[in-house]
Amino acid sequence: MVTLRDLPVELWRPILASLVRSPGVLSSDRQDPFSEVRDIVIFLNRDVKTHSALLLVCKVWHNVVTELTHEHLHLTSAEQVAVIANRFEESRRHSIKHPLGTCTRRIDFQLSNPSDQCLNALVRILRCTPNIEILVNSNYYMALNPTFHITPPQAQTRTEIINALIETCSSSLRRIEWTSNEYPSWSDLMHVLQTATGITSLTLANIYGNLTERPSHYLTLPNLKTLVLGDSPSFSHASLGNVPLNAFLTMLAKSPEQLPSLQRLEGFSPFSPDFLRTHGPKVRIVRTVAFTPLLNEIIATCPNLDTFVTIFPHHILDLLSHPSLKRIGIFPISEDPVGVPQAIFSAYIMKPLEDLLCQIDESQLPKLTQVRIRNIGTLANITEHPLFLQKWWKRWDSRGVRFDDKDGRPFNLVSSESDSVHDNVL
Repeated sequence: MVTLRDLPVELWRPILASLVRSPGVLSSDRQDPFSEVRDIVIFLNRDVKTHSALLLVCKVWHNVVTELTHEHLHLTSAEQVAVIANRFEESRRHSIKHPLGTCTRRIDFQLSNPSDQCLNALVRILRCTPNIEILVNSNYYMALNPTFHITPPQAQTRTEIINALIETCSSSLRRIEWTSNEYPSWSDLMHVLQTATGITSLTLANIYGNLTERPSHYLTLPNLKTLVLGDSPSFSHASLGNVPLNAFLTMLAKSPEQLPSLQRLEGFSPFSPDFLRTHGPKVRIVRTVAFTPLLNEIIATCPNLDTFVTIFPHHILDLLSHPSLKRIGIFPISEDPVGVPQAIFSAYIMKPLEDLLCQIDESQLPKLTQVRIRNIGTLANITEHPLFLQKWWKRWDSRGVRFDDKDGRPFNLVSSESDSVHDNVL
């Protein structure tokens, strides 16, 4: 009799992959903003106990699961980086045909004040991983200033890391992100974008250094669908007037042919008028803070806009008018847990949220079908105001508009216990 273990590995691999991989982890583009899958969920969903158990079943399963667990590396410590670098180099010495590093398709750097030794180990890892499709750099640097306050200084991604990435992974790279306070220099960024032409998603919190002259490059990114600029998700005032990011947009605004595939644009400012006039008709998704100075122009120059996400509590929103807008998202400025007294929450969150929903309700949006509030972080406690949610659910439902939470559940399903306690504060 044939046992389960005797089945061909080709049959087992997709089954084991469904147990080991987190949903969306290998997506070459950012998740749809209305998706329930977020990067933090990707990291938290790792079931180490199940992975360990699968490794012990038999040699074939051990080999397959080992490969699958190395598809995505989330590097958070110098010790972990050193172990992976040694493991990959050892595997390459002993398995010329299928070294372990060839299995890796996504790497997330999330290292605090990484040392030179740690950064050298990152270079070693990149030299062993020729099939990387996604690189997310969230390295962060902190320093004590003279008054003993912790400040986040700007740091440059080392050119050695950029060179290793380009020389090893330029043909496979599809998505690259700088999300914290370590950034590429202008020349290194140009080197990446001119070489890795298959990139479909680019996130740039900033560009390191000062531009001494106006960029003269004519850059074409034929496959880029998603462009995220500034310190996401808050898109704070630090992004306003950002010279390198403005220069980057200006350089890309010379011709519609430079970004023929663009669909999604996120940031605070810069959203330069020239860039919007050149590429606005392609854009389907915009995420920004509501008081972005060019908001009306953004809307006007994106006639095919489908989804607009505003960052709350930047809530001052002029009345909108758009013929095709279908979805509006109200997302928190921070997704970290926040605890404040109820009176303060009502005054600084619930009252502005009421004003914002009124402004959306009064806007001219004939195709609107969905309004979503991502009730996490600074917006998590809105579920303690069920009367407020029920009132707005009824209002939107009467217009045929879905009103739902972060998980896509309609707000009419919110429990009505202790209805009047908090809502009376409004």
